Amino acid sequence: MEQKDIMLIAVAVVICVIICVLSPYIASGDPDGLEKSAEDSGLAEDFAIEEINEIPDAIFPDYAFADNPDSQPLQIVALVIGAIVTLVAGFAVATVVKNRS
Repeated sequence: MEQKDIMLIAVAVVICVIICVLSPYIASGDPDGLEKSAEDSGLAEDFAIEEINEIPDAIFPDYAFADNPDSQPLQIVALVIGAIVTLVAGFAVATVVKNRS
């Protein structure tokens, strides 16, 4: 990998981390389209579809830790972990695809 590519990846990772750090502070407190639709249709906030369909709980529900969902520092940690895992997974897939062709 060339030095230019490494610098581009490093800049992209830094931008992702900056967005993750700022997101809890600039995100709207109003529900998004999916939550608004659920509220309008009369579904309760605690409607547990996971129990009905036996779907496992998310690791970071609502981009937060279950112990303290309103903690902005913990939301930042969850967002950074999610971004890094996504970037690593994307890089791994790209590497596998590149090596197969």
